Amino acid sequence: MGDLFEAYDRVRMRMIELVEGCDPDELARTVPACPDWSVTDLVAHCSGLPAALSSGDVPGGELQAWLDGLVEARRGRSLASLVEEWTSIDEGLRGLLSGGAGLLFDDLAVHEHDLRGAIGRADYDALDVDMVLPRTLAGLTAPLEAAGLGSIEARCGVRTWRSHDAPPGWVLVTTPWEVTRAVNSRRTADELRALPHEGEVEPYLAVLDAHLPLPTESLGEA
Repeated sequence: MGDLFEAYDRVRMRMIELVEGCDPDELARTVPACPDWSVTDLVAHCSGLPAALSSGDVPGGELQAWLDGLVEARRGRSLASLVEEWTSIDEGLRGLLSGGAGLLFDDLAVHEHDLRGAIGRADYDALDVDMVLPRTLAGLTAPLEAAGLGSIEARCGVRTWRSHDAPPGWVLVTTPWEVTRAVNSRRTADELRALPHEGEVEPYLAVLDAHLPLPTESLGEA
């Protein structure tokens, strides 16, 4: 599937190019997918998370409180300083990504499109499909198995991906970008029901919502 650091860096550079082209009003916009954050806060999260981990700062208690603290600690800093922090940790970042912290890439790949949605610069092709989709779907294997459900299958044109080696119970027949947004809880329950699919959607909605709560209002992307 290629080098995970290189894929991470491609996403990071696209995001940096986007935010460096934003005006102050755009940087202050609320991110619909992360309504507690502005665009600048999202950058602070994306830079602060790998910076903390690479320096040995790991969550010792409640994860969300730790994540919130990383953003709060960077509030008031300039965009330039956040970007500098983000691009100065490559040695540590390589070690993290090769040492089991691949969720850093997964998180970033989702947040790229959260950012794009916030500033109105959608790009459905800005997606490392062969990295993102297998990892995204595989991340749901444990909760699907725990719920006694079959796999989630994505049928995207001539290509097919499956969460794990089990008969599919929910088959999404749409684009790779839409599948990625859907299974990362960027769609409401009604939007998920409306996606072209085969199988029984309701039990899968419950798994997605427990894994990462579904939004109650549309992000306005579809």
